[in-house]
Amino acid sequence: MARRASSVRWSQVVRNQIHLNTAAALNSTELRSMVARKSRQLRDDAIGAGQTSGSVYTTYTDGIRGAAEETVPLQGGIIRYVFSEIAQAANWALSECRRRSPVGQGNFRDSWVVLVDGKAWTDAPATIPTGSEVWITNTTPYSRKIEVGGQRTRIPPGLIEAVRQATMRRFKSVRAAKAYKALQGGKDARGDPVPYILRAAGVASGLTWDKKAKSWARKHDAYTSRRPDRQAGQQLLYPTLILTNQRM
Repeated sequence: MARRASSVRWSQVVRNQIHLNTAAALNSTELRSMVARKSRQLRDDAIGAGQTSGSVYTTYTDGIRGAAEETVPLQGGIIRYVFSEIAQAANWALSECRRRSPVGQGNFRDSWVVLVDGKAWTDAPATIPTGSEVWITNTTPYSRKIEVGGQRTRIPPGLIEAVRQATMRRFKSVRAAKAYKALQGGKDARGDPVPYILRAAGVASGLTWDKKAKSWARKHDAYTSRRPDRQAGQQLLYPTLILTNQRM
């Protein structure tokens, strides 16, 4: 009986010692740092091996967006890296729109904006959550003319259409569309209010872009548009690139 009692007491000591050592380790800064380093290594290895949708991600530490990995609870805590294809596409498409923009005084190039689910996005495009609907548009009052070829510029018309096609080729899981959208509130790079209200009826310029000659030509004489949405007092509809995730 004495031997059995001794055995029981010894097992209790061992269990208590294990519990105390584990509890001490779970509260140690060193162990948290080790877990954080390992998590980052696994993330970077996955990116390097092409197992993720690019290298743009959002960190969630125990459900808290953007929290450092070192803050994870070591008893049941979870570190997640959520990779967003839509964020990568938006980031690239915005840069491409700016790169292709005609540069005069810089107003057009500086007037590109991003809206996410209908609201202005002021954070970096690379942080846009997956599943969002992203609009990329230019808030200058002449953005429509540049897109449709209503005025001569240093670039051919169809800037947004060209970026749309390039985005579809580059990001297979993202759907890119173009539409003319109404905007509400804000200002463009010159400080003028958005939306722009037409002061007179729009004019069909008659200009066209000759792809072979890579120069402007005139298709017909200019005339005043009779379209209801192009009359004085109407709000300008802005050419917009719309990005969404493809439905699988």
